[in-house]
Amino acid sequence: AQAARAGEVIRRIRNFVKRSEPERRRCEVATIVADAVGLADIDARRLGIPIVTEMPERLPPLFVDPILIEQVLLNLLKNGLDAMRDSPAGACRRVVLAVEQHDDQLEFSVTDRGTGLPTGTRERLFEPFFTTKSEGMGMGLNICRSIVESHKGRLWAQTPESGGCSFRFTLPIDARVAAAVPA
Repeated sequence: AQAARAGEVIRRIRNFVKRSEPERRRCEVATIVADAVGLADIDARRLGIPIVTEMPERLPPLFVDPILIEQVLLNLLKNGLDAMRDSPAGACRRVVLAVEQHDDQLEFSVTDRGTGLPTGTRERLFEPFFTTKSEGMGMGLNICRSIVESHKGRLWAQTPESGGCSFRFTLPIDARVAAAVPA
């Protein structure tokens, strides 16, 4: 099952990079979040860094390609875990994935308590082949931004007052899909 799932992820990302349309369908946000956290949790446990999810019990469904949105979340979660890899054991070591509804869109955020973004890198984070990691290719955030924008959303980074880094993205709520939600 894992091999079939990995094959499907690779096929979808390859198709997306070739500029084909995402395979959108009605999706529950909780399922996308749970699947992404489930995959990232392997690294989180190894590093001893918990992933905390914060979201309302009920959110409207989205009309998205769930595998692509899951990959965006997974990439952001792994980046957050990497940012905290060398943080001291006594520090507040956790990555928070939050989802909030703002009018006609959902805002996802992945926030870590790592060292934050090096000065002058925020403007370049989403450029192809730009990386702050010694072994990174510099394509993850660029692909994430492309995926989010193909879903009519927006992805950006910010520095929380508490330190660390927060990556946020929005996705529009499709009124037709939301209207089909039973009360």
